[in-house]
Amino acid sequence: MGKKSPFKEMITLKAKYLPKKMDAIVYGKKHISWKDLNTRINKLAYGLKKLGYKFGDKIAVDFHNSPYFVESVMAIQSFGGIPVLINYRYVSSELEYVLNNSDSICIIFEEDVLDVVLQTQPNVPKIKNYICKGEKIPSGVLNYESLIRKSKDKEPKVKIKPDEDVAVIVYTGGTTGRPKGVMLTYENILFNQESLFSFLIKTLPHARQLDSDREIKKLNKFQKKVQEAFSLFGSNMINFITDTLKDKIVVFHSKSQTGPSFPPITITTVNDKMRLFRDKPKNFDLLFDAKFTDQLRDFVKIIPLTFSKLGKLKLFPKIMKMLLGSGAKMEGKGKYKRAVISGLTHKPKIERNMNILVIPPLFHSAAFGVWLVNWGFNPVSEVLFPMNKKFSVEETLDLIDKENVYWAFLVPVMWQEIVTSPLVTNGNYDLSKLIVASSGGSLLRAKYKKMIMQTFSNALLVDGFGLTEMSPITSIKLDAEEDVVKNRSIGKILDGIEVKIINPDTGEELKEGETGELCYRSPSVMKGYYGDEEKTKKAIDKEGWLHSGDLGYIKEGEIYIVERIKACINTGGEKVYPLEVEEVIHDHPAVDEVIVIGVPDEKWGESVRAVVQLKPGQSATEEEIIEFCRGKIAGFKKPKSVIFAKDLPITAVGKVQRGEVTKLYGKPE
Repeated sequence: MGKKSPFKEMITLKAKYLPKKMDAIVYGKKHISWKDLNTRINKLAYGLKKLGYKFGDKIAVDFHNSPYFVESVMAIQSFGGIPVLINYRYVSSELEYVLNNSDSICIIFEEDVLDVVLQTQPNVPKIKNYICKGEKIPSGVLNYESLIRKSKDKEPKVKIKPDEDVAVIVYTGGTTGRPKGVMLTYENILFNQESLFSFLIKTLPHARQLDSDREIKKLNKFQKKVQEAFSLFGSNMINFITDTLKDKIVVFHSKSQTGPSFPPITITTVNDKMRLFRDKPKNFDLLFDAKFTDQLRDFVKIIPLTFSKLGKLKLFPKIMKMLLGSGAKMEGKGKYKRAVISGLTHKPKIERNMNILVIPPLFHSAAFGVWLVNWGFNPVSEVLFPMNKKFSVEETLDLIDKENVYWAFLVPVMWQEIVTSPLVTNGNYDLSKLIVASSGGSLLRAKYKKMIMQTFSNALLVDGFGLTEMSPITSIKLDAEEDVVKNRSIGKILDGIEVKIINPDTGEELKEGETGELCYRSPSVMKGYYGDEEKTKKAIDKEGWLHSGDLGYIKEGEIYIVERIKACINTGGEKVYPLEVEEVIHDHPAVDEVIVIGVPDEKWGESVRAVVQLKPGQSATEEEIIEFCRGKIAGFKKPKSVIFAKDLPITAVGKVQRGEVTKLYGKPE
């Protein structure tokens, strides 16, 4: 049986039951409450439905990180539409390709990209409506705010089948050709979130450390940072702990028959702060053990209800049914059992809002996932977006300091700019408030991990690795101490995900320590590439293994990345597909042949280099080739350097050998 969009449902619940003054989004001076956000989403969804859009329709979303990106994605999902995430850096030819490839029939966008969008109009016949958020809206384009203003605040009705229905299409790419539209179902994303949550629970200190002494001093530096990072997360979720249970040891265990397994969580108070441990200690005051829900995703839906009297009235029968139900048990003294029931009537204590700063663009699956997992699994988290549309070290540090940021997510090149900036050493910013420093999108070098831990001394470094096709995280590396950082380690695989290393040529599974292609199998594996069954079959084999294209090896339970099998270039967290750049440069009248490669770069990870063979008698300069690319492809795809070669190595059938070109011309200047 179908149900509402799970992500929109969480917003609806928070809007109804959380305190009215609690923010959902902070965007510059604009503070948006859950209630106001939900109202605008409902009204936008109503307006889109009135325009004729329905379940399954693809609608493109083209915004920088802002409340309007969130409103658009949630509004589309709320009636079963499929948001297609657009890279706002695209030039018109790139946008045109994605709109046509995805079969989008509407585009919602910001004024900054208006000119690019309008340039596509003659070549995107399926687009029925253009909806622009901005001040100067031309004729023939609908006004985003007017559409909301004229619509009703009405909760859309829809039946979602999480394991079948597509939640979002995110465009990514391989080593050659155009980007591919990755279809992620609701189940893909939800399972990935649960896998992450289960993994993090298992990093908590073991409850046996409470058997004789509850003092936090018994924990090492890593354990202390893990405690600080995730105890606040958990304490804001578990609101039945009353004064009666203060300083007592409570074990909470909710069995799950589907999804990743979760160990028992032990909760107690240490130095007046609620602390979480994994598993069950020998001695405890109360054991709360029941099949509370079938999955964590169902449990988190009831958390917002605990924040209001109306919600608790609705929750009370569910709790009683659980306590009286088959298999439920509560072990401990009667007064402690009664404390759990009375917890439904007391006002929850919010220790601190989990303010999440998301800097990388939300059209990338990494940032998109960070946003959703925090909103989905914590009732008191709010997301902060920067006002600057270009990354600013000063603004980022200012937000961390003044907005009480708990968790910051940036890609490696951004972290690098921060930790090497003189602004962090001038003493004008309080950086002690940051508890989680999170990275993703590309490999974060050990050198910069150490610098992050020096700069943000109280922060646990959470480095996620994965790919869009995996929804997107496959492994996590947690670091708290500089002297144990490992270069190229991407940590351990998440719960519920299988991994194996194969010989990419033979398919043979390799032994530990041997380098091969990383393959994954999990319910978080994408549904497929939109409109391309052939590429989907190449990516996912008959046994359900997703072939990642990443070369790596496993050593002592950790995964190490070596290189991509093919030539996809990762520059500053952005993927560049060489053939796409080569096609542009080939059009230069002086160019006979060109190969685009990635070159190691201290700042960007890799930079784009074009190796050009000119036609006989022709001439060109490096600056001329780079300028020729302007306006034809996004700026980050343009070559940063050009090398001219007399001859390029070719195979017997006349194909240029990319590997040999890289060996000859792939060293930094």
